Amino acid sequence: MSFRRSTQELYKDGTEKLEEIKNQLFKLLPFWLAGSLTALIATQYAQLFSLMESYSLHIFEKSGSWFVFVPPVFFLISWALVHKFAPRANGSGIPQLMASIELLNTKNDRLVESLLSLRIIVIKFLSSLTGVLGGGAIGREGPTLQISGSIFALFVKYWRFSDIQNRSAFIMAGAASGLASAFNTPLGGIVYVVEELAKSHLNTFRTGVLHSVIFAGIISQMIMGAYLYLGFPKVAEFNSFFAFQYILIAIVSSVLVIVFSYLLKLLIKRKNELKTARSHYVIAIFSGLFFGVYAVFVSKTALGPGKELLNHLLFSNESASIIDVISRFLGSLLTYANGGAGGIFAPTLSLGGATGSYLDSLMSFKLGPLAVLVGMTAGLSALTQSPLTSFILILEMTDRHKAIFPLMLAAIVGHGLSKFILKHSFYEYVCETILQKICEKKNES
Repeated sequence: MSFRRSTQELYKDGTEKLEEIKNQLFKLLPFWLAGSLTALIATQYAQLFSLMESYSLHIFEKSGSWFVFVPPVFFLISWALVHKFAPRANGSGIPQLMASIELLNTKNDRLVESLLSLRIIVIKFLSSLTGVLGGGAIGREGPTLQISGSIFALFVKYWRFSDIQNRSAFIMAGAASGLASAFNTPLGGIVYVVEELAKSHLNTFRTGVLHSVIFAGIISQMIMGAYLYLGFPKVAEFNSFFAFQYILIAIVSSVLVIVFSYLLKLLIKRKNELKTARSHYVIAIFSGLFFGVYAVFVSKTALGPGKELLNHLLFSNESASIIDVISRFLGSLLTYANGGAGGIFAPTLSLGGATGSYLDSLMSFKLGPLAVLVGMTAGLSALTQSPLTSFILILEMTDRHKAIFPLMLAAIVGHGLSKFILKHSFYEYVCETILQKICEKKNES
């Protein structure tokens, strides 16, 4: 009897264990499927975006001074697609994703669908690709996050095989998948979600841990030199003079991005005050016209997201000029003014990187590519106010672990200056603007 009972108990335990495994698999299945679909769509989007960028440069080379009239046409189409079919598909997409996570708590699915949906995916694709085909200085990274969030939101809506209990966590997973796909940076995707989208749980911890690590690391290297616990690779020795150079580049890059971010906020504020569609399409046409004139008669460096410029600075012995810095600043500002879909992640990286390279040459620091990386990290940290994400993204994108302490130092400089001057990041400002407009519209109805 005891043998039969023990056999029955084993069988029961085994059955319960299998049922538990089955339930866990069904809970994980939507994450796997949505993540896989996100990767497929994001990679296709990246290829199309790159193709449109190449076509844009081809049009620029072939059309000569007639290119002046190309950006106004494409900027207008980019804005019109958003205005007509999906108003919440404009701009970067990261603030919309942040706002949707806030709105999930209200259980108002209609409001969430205005920010994350199939329509958003289609229009985000078409508007951003049209913008970059016209030479626009926009990136695909922010749009990729809103697209990935929309994919995960569609799973929330239509998945019937198991319960998706925590919808906010599921959409955050979509954001992580999108960032990982956009930059090929899985660790950066995870850190971004924890630091930015779930920042209410981490505000004090993230800053404290970063400051503690950077100061401990700098002091250790000043005393003991560059060393590893299990080895001693051939890396440049750290000294206080180099630290001064990193800090100076980080400060200048951060301040420039802070000014850029402030002007973007001002632009959004003024555009929100406009009451008629006519005012918006006039802005789209004239911003495109000014952009085209600048690209043709001053510098073509203003064209595109700026990845080509960064690659040139990182893998050649040439440095950026002051015209390159101005081009990235004005090009991104004029493109964003049109009101179509397009991110500022990549343009900010190119602005910060160009600034770092130019300052390195101007001051004869001779840091080379490291100055570009420091400028990129400081600029991104100033824009997002997410220092951990900023230096980890650059670290993963370039695989330059020798530069970890300069990048961490640049990240806290960018973050500190941005918090001191602006209080809120650009993405937080736009998110609050979106939520405020939604609330106003809801109260009116």
